[in-house]
Amino acid sequence: MKKLVFLFILIPFLSFSQFQISGVLIDTVTQEKLPFATIITGNNQGTITNIDGEFTISSEEEIKEIRISYIGYKTKVISIDQNTTFLKIELTQNIESLNTVIISNGENPALKIIRNAIKNKKINNIEQSLNSFKFKAYNKLLVTANPDSIVGTIDTIYKLSNGIKEVHKIDSSNYEFKKQIDRSHLYLSEKISEHTFEKGKNKKETVLASRMAGFKQPIYEVLAITIQDFSFYNETYTVAGTKYVNPIADNALKNYEYQILDTIQNSIGKSYMIYFKPKKKEEFIGLEGVLYIDDTSYAITSAISELRGILDVKATQTFDYLESEKSWFPTETQITLKKGENKENMSLFGVLQVSSSEQKRDSTIIRPDRKNPSEFIYFSSKTKHFDIEINTPVNVKKSANVIEVHDNAYDRTEKYWNTYRTDSITKRGKETYIVIDSIIEKEGVEDKIIKGRSLLKGYYATKYINLDLGKIISLNNYEGLRVGFGGVTNTNFSKKIRIESYVAYGTKDKDFKYSLGGAVRLNRNTNTWFGANYTNDIKEAAGLDFIAENNSFFAMNPRNLNISKFYNYRTSNIYLEHDIQPNLETKIQLSTGKYEPKFDYQFISIDKILTNYNLTTATIGLQYNPKNEYMNSPIGKTRIKNEFPQFTLQLTKSFDNILEGDFDFTQLNFRIDHQIKKLRGSTTSFLIEGGIVFGDAPISHLYNATPNQSFKNPWLKRVTFGGKNSFETMGYNEFISDKYTMLEVKHKFKRLKINTKFNPQFSLVTRFGLGDIENRTNHNGFNFKIMNKGYLESGLELNQLYKGLGLSGFYRYGAYGNTEWSDNLAIKLTYRLSLGF
Repeated sequence: MKKLVFLFILIPFLSFSQFQISGVLIDTVTQEKLPFATIITGNNQGTITNIDGEFTISSEEEIKEIRISYIGYKTKVISIDQNTTFLKIELTQNIESLNTVIISNGENPALKIIRNAIKNKKINNIEQSLNSFKFKAYNKLLVTANPDSIVGTIDTIYKLSNGIKEVHKIDSSNYEFKKQIDRSHLYLSEKISEHTFEKGKNKKETVLASRMAGFKQPIYEVLAITIQDFSFYNETYTVAGTKYVNPIADNALKNYEYQILDTIQNSIGKSYMIYFKPKKKEEFIGLEGVLYIDDTSYAITSAISELRGILDVKATQTFDYLESEKSWFPTETQITLKKGENKENMSLFGVLQVSSSEQKRDSTIIRPDRKNPSEFIYFSSKTKHFDIEINTPVNVKKSANVIEVHDNAYDRTEKYWNTYRTDSITKRGKETYIVIDSIIEKEGVEDKIIKGRSLLKGYYATKYINLDLGKIISLNNYEGLRVGFGGVTNTNFSKKIRIESYVAYGTKDKDFKYSLGGAVRLNRNTNTWFGANYTNDIKEAAGLDFIAENNSFFAMNPRNLNISKFYNYRTSNIYLEHDIQPNLETKIQLSTGKYEPKFDYQFISIDKILTNYNLTTATIGLQYNPKNEYMNSPIGKTRIKNEFPQFTLQLTKSFDNILEGDFDFTQLNFRIDHQIKKLRGSTTSFLIEGGIVFGDAPISHLYNATPNQSFKNPWLKRVTFGGKNSFETMGYNEFISDKYTMLEVKHKFKRLKINTKFNPQFSLVTRFGLGDIENRTNHNGFNFKIMNKGYLESGLELNQLYKGLGLSGFYRYGAYGNTEWSDNLAIKLTYRLSLGF
């Protein structure tokens, strides 16, 4: 969804003042640019130079002089005449001052200040020092350009032909762009929200009002994107949605270099200006900027962070001193993105890779020496905090729902907006809503966004029904080609009732499968649904199932092509879905129905001989994701942060002689999924899953360990697609267990950056399985082994070699290694679907 969203918003608000001066600051001797020097006008307006020593300063009053100060250099005052718009300023080092600053007892004094800032984080971090707080926030997001910076003329482009300059074409793009940008911004959105914090719980944002140009309802996914962190005291700091090592992280001194630039006055005393930059040029560090640190408490009073690449990113954060609590509270954040000159790739919003796509220009074309419109465009998001309350009673309920969106947030009156706006809407802003509303309605963009949101979940959205793409076509060994049609009603049909159904036909077994069901929502806040359904379908025998998961067949599930043992089930179910907490989901299901193995199978015990059987079961499933975060909006619950570990637990009780049930057993299934993600781009994951059955259970409720090897001959026929968390060297139904566990350890290395199109990723994988079965003789009709000695395989995956395709190789060893080495080897194709972000 992120890619769709940022088609509209990807690329400091400018002050369109009468007087503006720009310039660059360099060292007189070395000619190196001087970053983060202080520039003050005669009427006491100020700014600092950026990473490249450049600055722009604007004023409603005439600028007659500027004062430039930079630690270790002589202060310089320059008079400005009326026609001056750009300055190249050279500063001379002040050796005596420089030695005083840089050498103090043999150590850079900036390090002492940073150490004290790190030491005092717990005191200065309001999320640790305060019991509670709440505030309101107004955010304005713009994609725009400064009309005054654009030369709006119609240009003539020439082409050299045999040394003769001929008219190639007339270019009016700058002229048209200036007309457009004079009238309105390219994009605009606003948001008013209330933030609450209670110690020991997540911060919670309640969106009171949201308005996005062109959309009748907001794109709720945008509301969940962290453009910039609220706190500057975490171990990582988020800029443009991507995490970087914080310059005051516990290990920051290993990653950053520091220098004192100056001391400036703050509201209660003085702040040190500390310049920081990475010791090594690495993406996971990346940040360069200035920290303003109070000289007494060592709290951050302001911060500026910059990134340079294909896009230039500047993030600022401002703190105000609260006398009652003796603490600095963040009151304003602002982030700006504009086209950069550095050709290096960048990562935005955590996953979106921005890379250079420049093409060689035709050398015979002669263009005017002017920027094209895209070079003027910038993206700006500014948030102002107000109505701050400290240590007042706050009760953050269901804190995993970090965002709550009011039902009428998108339908607020202009009077409501004017009550809370901290930055007024100009005539250009008002016109933006009119222009963009018209364009997006004409192009049907809102409908495309809705469809895009559904596609990411495996559905194609129509007005009232979301069609399930997984039901259209798939392949498996029993049905052959399976074609079908199905879906579920959406919120346009009803926000309180849903109806879901599908029908499918197998061209090999020449039989129909179908399901029909519905549910009613009992409570929106707890995502409580009560429903019922009837299903006639097939399922893999001895598979590990969880009722909270979608177990239908998908076209890209390669294991289905070789599975030979299925059973048909015709069941009636009633169920209740309920969130105890947003990150603790439950589903309770009562089921009864008939089961028919589609292979040679009989269950034989002292008192039973059954080929087909009936089951009456009660199941409770729990899904606990303690670190996940969610948004609750008018379109329902949406996961906005997927973190680990994640726990799945399911308990099933089968009842004998109730509704014709033939078995009395209890089954416990479990899964623990954990990932450790490194800032350097690598990931180590751990998966433990399995189950145990108490009592006698039929083949449908045993375990086959998820095998994915066919042992076909010749050997090349075994080269198929790899599965997900499956044993690639284990034969289908080679092992059957009634107690089983599997451990998978996988390490994904950072993707190699060979060029813009070829960025493969290597993974090392090891899997271990252990299983047993109590009454093996109960299950007749096919041969299988017992996995009580421990099964081992290890391998290497080379993913994303070409358009999502890759290759993997696994080898089977240990107690169940085969005599012939080639029977231990599995070579598989892999596929990783990439949506470009």
